[in-house]
Amino acid sequence: MNEDPLSSNGAFAPSASAEAELQDDPVPQLAAVSEALAQPIDDRDTSYSEPDETIEPDSLWMDPQVGEELYGDQFTGSSYADINAHGPAAFGDNNTVYVTYEGQPPAKPIIRHLPAVPDLLKVYAYSAADESLAAVLNHRSTACLTGLSNTGRFSTACAALARHHRADRVREVLLPADVEPDVIVRDPDCIAEDHGYVLRLAGDRHVTVMRCLADTFRRRSASLLLIRDDDFRGKVRHSAEVRHQLPLPREVFRHHLRHLLYERWHLTSAQGEQQIDWYLQITELGEALDATNGPREAVAIASAIAKRHPVDESAIKEILALSQPRRREHAADILRSRRAEADRRHRRADQHERAFRMSYAVFHRLPLHCVFEAADLLLEQIDGEANRPEWGRMALQHPVFELLGPLREDWQEGQERAQARGGASRLAWLRDPKMRGAIIDVAWHDFDSTRPALLKWLKTMAASDDDLVRRATAQVAGLLAHHDFDRVCRDLIDGWAASPRPRLRQAAAWAIVTADFGGHVSQRVRKKVREWANGRLNHHRDAAALVYASGLQQPDLSWSLADLRRIAEDRMQQNMGSVAEAVSQLYATDRTHQIISELADWAQAPPLQRHAANALLALAGKSTYESRGAPDLLERLAARDVDGIALARIWRVALLIRQTSPAGWTVLGDWMVHADLDDNLRKPATEMVSELAGDATVRRRMRFYLARHLKFRNEGLPGWIEPAMRDR
Repeated sequence: MNEDPLSSNGAFAPSASAEAELQDDPVPQLAAVSEALAQPIDDRDTSYSEPDETIEPDSLWMDPQVGEELYGDQFTGSSYADINAHGPAAFGDNNTVYVTYEGQPPAKPIIRHLPAVPDLLKVYAYSAADESLAAVLNHRSTACLTGLSNTGRFSTACAALARHHRADRVREVLLPADVEPDVIVRDPDCIAEDHGYVLRLAGDRHVTVMRCLADTFRRRSASLLLIRDDDFRGKVRHSAEVRHQLPLPREVFRHHLRHLLYERWHLTSAQGEQQIDWYLQITELGEALDATNGPREAVAIASAIAKRHPVDESAIKEILALSQPRRREHAADILRSRRAEADRRHRRADQHERAFRMSYAVFHRLPLHCVFEAADLLLEQIDGEANRPEWGRMALQHPVFELLGPLREDWQEGQERAQARGGASRLAWLRDPKMRGAIIDVAWHDFDSTRPALLKWLKTMAASDDDLVRRATAQVAGLLAHHDFDRVCRDLIDGWAASPRPRLRQAAAWAIVTADFGGHVSQRVRKKVREWANGRLNHHRDAAALVYASGLQQPDLSWSLADLRRIAEDRMQQNMGSVAEAVSQLYATDRTHQIISELADWAQAPPLQRHAANALLALAGKSTYESRGAPDLLERLAARDVDGIALARIWRVALLIRQTSPAGWTVLGDWMVHADLDDNLRKPATEMVSELAGDATVRRRMRFYLARHLKFRNEGLPGWIEPAMRDR
């Protein structure tokens, strides 16, 4: 047999004679899964125009830093990594119960303990809805709290249930988008005695849900408190419905700062109150608190002061300069026209400055030429909405310094940063990155007559050939969806998701993930993703896969995997890498067992085998700091955190189907190299090789390919591999 050449990147490229030798061997009787693999998936169907694609690992991931820039103090950086599922009979943290019933959907409801409720009670500020809510819970087993997002309504609900039951007896019910709340009736044992449950509910079904579940909770001496959005339609409220009212910002500030002063500086309650009273005498602080938009912003100010305590009046002003109320004030000043010069300035000059400054915020950290082009496009849309004649793009009219106005110092700092690292491009730069979202926010709300032009502007930029421009555009669309989800989805995101152009579907995915960063529309985001995953359009399904590939995570891993399985069944996905990259983004060390178990199931279903193989290869190269450079999946195998037989089942698929076989043998060879260098990895690697060798087809090819791996072709296979490959 002739030696086959290796490609430059280490992939296997067997010679013609070597391939002939492999193919001329008699085909043995294979196991059930190998019989399916003997007839590989036919992906030569030309009815779809999508080409084979490779997605660079993490290239679609949306950095949470974007959430900090756009949402400021409203961004919580929430992660779902602490919500795990272990085994087939327990979902959620510790002993959380999931609902079982005949014909259950792939994604199961979960009920989770809320361990932070005792800490919440220490800092909870009184709301005018508290007394009404307590009165309703005293007489009813089900109630509803109606209010706006970002008003502390979830905290109010948890506090009410904690007072009515106990702080350690508060739970949250999480439902997938396609599961109705009445599922609880089918298994009432999941409701614990004398416990309180909170459920976020979309739409106007609250009255029906309360009636349906009232008896179930009453028999358990338990309470269910629904939370729904206030639609302001002036309807007559149900007697069990309480409208939430925003707590006073100064009281929120007082409660949190008092607790923080005790925890960090060991001030007694009296000492803390005295210090807080002094702080609140500072006029600027009181004004900033009164201008906060929701309790989170007041909490952020309290936390900043507590970190620097004790602080004087000048330090307070420094802290307030970086608060959200001050950012909005500064943003309004940036977008404000220069009225004193209005008599000698053309009206379009003000619009040009606003368009340029808004574009400057949109393209923070990107080259300045993007800002110029975007500003021109925005002016065109504004003129179109005003039915003005075409003005054309103006040149040599306004210098950068005049267009930037209050942002001049920011731009100069960006210049200095670019020069310091050797960059030649001029950058749009904001000294305070969180001003990015504040400027866009003010432009959307204070200049609301311009909204149609803004949406058309984003639609135009989303079609750009520049990936950076599309990503920035999608981020802005996501922020605006956070403010007006229905309108932005209708005018932009839904159209992008249904587009035959992959770049627009990716823009839809980035926009959805960005909207989720704000936290207030998360329920609607997940409903939208579920609609796409279950929809009729294959482009919608691909957009849903790209949402997961961009970093979105459901409250429970099983929900995400259920969506991806439905998406992977779409024939259009056979030549695409979205599903594999989505699985890679969902991966975490403590999720290894569940992900591998799911992929092992995929490996037995012919339409899903290629996705299982691609996902395994995406995971097989991941390493962490703790794994010391070795693949984390191999480390988990050595730690017995993953089922070796299930893993071997996926490897068998990856090594046999023609689309993944070359890369699969290369990666498996890399695993053998790591195992040869690390005694701790050698035993599990030996066991896996032995398991794979139980399939005659895999055993025959393993001898051929491993011997030609870059590390083994000259020195030969290590002595421990050959015995493991013998026929058992």
